[in-house]
Amino acid sequence: MTEEREPISEAALEAVANLLAAAEHHGIGVTFEPDAAGWTVGYIQGMGGGNLASAYDLETAVKAAERPLDELAGRLPEARAGRQG
Repeated sequence: MTEEREPISEAALEAVANLLAAAEHHGIGVTFEPDAAGWTVGYIQGMGGGNLASAYDLETAVKAAERPLDELAGRLPEARAGRQG
C-alpha cells in the first residue's frame, strides 16, 4: 500500500533548484529521500556521503540543508589539499 503525499509546492521546487545549483557549483551530489517522517536531504562527495537535514516537508528540509552544504563546501579545499599533500 502506498502513502498519499501532498503535492510539492512551487516554493519547494524553487528551493530544490537553488540547492542543486549550489551543490553543482561545488561538485557535491545531493539526494532527496522521502520517508514516513517527511524528507531527508543528503549529500554524496567522492566515495562518501551523509545527511544534511531532515524535516516533515520538502521545502523545510531543503532550506535546512543549505547551511550544512555551505559548511561542507567550505571544508572541501582543505580536504582535497590533505589528500594531495
